[in-house]
Amino acid sequence: MFLAYCGECGDRFLLPANHVIGVHNLDIGVIAVELTCYEGHHILLISGNDIDIPGPATV
Repeated sequence: MFLAYCGECGDRFLLPANHVIGVHNLDIGVIAVELTCYEGHHILLISGNDIDIPGPATV
């Protein structure tokens, strides 16, 4: 499960793994997970030890 914010819906969702459309290793310790919300909007979740913002974040 992923907690992600959709800017188009203006809401946070707890999304199951079947909403993952891609996983990318951006750098050592930085992972980007591409998701879709329940309405089908694209969400990019960035997580890892080396990001400047605390906890999982969406952009």
